[in-house]
Amino acid sequence: MITIAIANQKGGTGKTTTAVTLAHRLAMDGYRVLLVDTDVQGHVATALGLDKAPGIYRLVQWYQNLGDLLVIPARENLDIIPSDKTTEPAKRILASMDFRERILADALEELAEEYDVAVIDCAPSVDVLHVAALVAADWLVVPTKLDYLAVDGVNEVLASLAEIKRRSSATPDLLGVLPTFFDRQTNETLVQLKTLVNAFGRHVLPPIPVDTRLREAPAYGQTIWEYAPRSRSVVGVVNGNGTVVGGYAQFVARVKERL
Repeated sequence: MITIAIANQKGGTGKTTTAVTLAHRLAMDGYRVLLVDTDVQGHVATALGLDKAPGIYRLVQWYQNLGDLLVIPARENLDIIPSDKTTEPAKRILASMDFRERILADALEELAEEYDVAVIDCAPSVDVLHVAALVAADWLVVPTKLDYLAVDGVNEVLASLAEIKRRSSATPDLLGVLPTFFDRQTNETLVQLKTLVNAFGRHVLPPIPVDTRLREAPAYGQTIWEYAPRSRSVVGVVNGNGTVVGGYAQFVARVKERL
């Protein structure tokens, strides 16, 4: 099983949207996928039209041999370990445990024969679950908005990754930095995209165009593949020379090259 962490320490960068969109597309393409929500807001379940649930809390109980993992079917080939407000006390419990940074890695090892891919949606913070996600992952994707603070946010994630690598051999490789909310009509967007490319070079993935359909889809409990599969956030935009730029279809294709 290949594990992919979706992380940025800044909020509002499109992490959950990216995690859900990636996981569902891979499931549609025949991969057996597990999507893990480590954020107390529990938006993974909401985005899929499901109820929030104490999946991470139950995972901590399992780690202490007191309970079972809570895995919920979401779509064909797609299951989730959900999150809710109980994730906050779960993190406090974890903070006092030995080998806490291994909790997600150990849980995923238990489930490895049942899935081809695991996607971890990380909260916008540096805490025990954030570290555990990086330790468990084979690959890291860093979604980032195209604004003035974008490069700073990506640098913070990569600094955390470097520190974890210094302490542990089980850390992911950077699959890529994913620019989100791309609007080619806005000068700041173009400037910041160029800044990202200058800073991170080949690691910058094709950008995701800004698209109101992405905000609308969760209200219907649908992913973008169900709600608007031909929207610009999926198929990208056509540039001046007629080639298609960006979109989640291109992003998923890049990810599948690593599977």
